[in-house]
Amino acid sequence: MLHFLPLYCPEGNRIERVWLDLHANVTRNHRCRTLTRLMARVHAYLCARNAHRSASPCLRRADLRRTA
Repeated sequence: MLHFLPLYCPEGNRIERVWLDLHANVTRNHRCRTLTRLMARVHAYLCARNAHRSASPCLRRADLRRTA
């Protein structure tokens, strides 16, 4: 049975939750002077998030601070 979802459905689309988490922890109010530095922080955050999927948000932020 097919279930059709609307084009924007954050509750049904897992990637929307990842983007929300990334925005809340990295890109919102960032202070990076260059796009390269911001992308490095995004990459470090996503690597830490993938490595610690069940870790608390505080632990993930600490991992990001160490690598950036």
